[in-house]
Amino acid sequence: MSSAPTIERVEVHAFTVPTDGPDGVEQDGTLTWDSTTMVLVLAHSEGQVGLGYTYGDVSVASFIESKLSGVVLGADSLAPPAATEKMLVAIRNAGRPGAGAMAVSAVDVALWDLRARLAGRPLAEVLPRFHDEVPVYGSGGFTNYPLDRLAGQLGGWVEHGIGRVKLKTSRDPTADPERLAAARDAVGAGTELFVDANGALTPKEALSWARRFHDEWGVTWFEEPVSSADLDGLRLVRERGPAGIEIAAGEYAFVRGISRTCWARWTACRPTSPAVAA
Repeated sequence: MSSAPTIERVEVHAFTVPTDGPDGVEQDGTLTWDSTTMVLVLAHSEGQVGLGYTYGDVSVASFIESKLSGVVLGADSLAPPAATEKMLVAIRNAGRPGAGAMAVSAVDVALWDLRARLAGRPLAEVLPRFHDEVPVYGSGGFTNYPLDRLAGQLGGWVEHGIGRVKLKTSRDPTADPERLAAARDAVGAGTELFVDANGALTPKEALSWARRFHDEWGVTWFEEPVSSADLDGLRLVRERGPAGIEIAAGEYAFVRGISRTCWARWTACRPTSPAVAA
């Protein structure tokens, strides 16, 4: 009886890519940045290589090397959940949310990708699959984009068959009406228009804007109108906002318990919008 394959080697790489926004920066409702860092993990077993990644600081790569690589070496390549539970125990004192969760997620994704490759099956079947297909949307429309670039980006996605597009809002609310009008004109009436405030607004401001977004520009998805940590505010916007616009949050719910809390407390945010491998 042959033994189960094991994790033989873990590689970690970090790549920092400059943004291509105006003057080399991009902005949303609450943050400005000039680069994005991707941390890549490669897990080796039986001649197969699983790939996982996350975004985050370069320190996430060091975290993986110092805290996690040794934990998964020698682990059963066919049992990713067991290895992930060991990683979560290993980072207890370092903190699970934030960088710790990013590090675990990158390795976890690599282990699942490896598991699928060893089985010679698509990962969707190994997990297993719950849906045959899922809708996608184009996400960008940063707040510092000039109107022509904003319209070109969103309209370009529609030309490629993407029926839902999202732009960032609420950094300068006085500029948003012109930006929303340009976006709607660029994508046409048949495209779903989403907005993302990245937690820039107060609950009362968010309620007012939810009505305007929906009534004036046909917005159907309002992401992080207030901070994801403000569950009372999310609930207020969801319950009192106009019918026909979804209130979404969850991108920064780094661990399962936070996401469950969001759902359990009045279903404050529905749908959730987790950032995969983050």
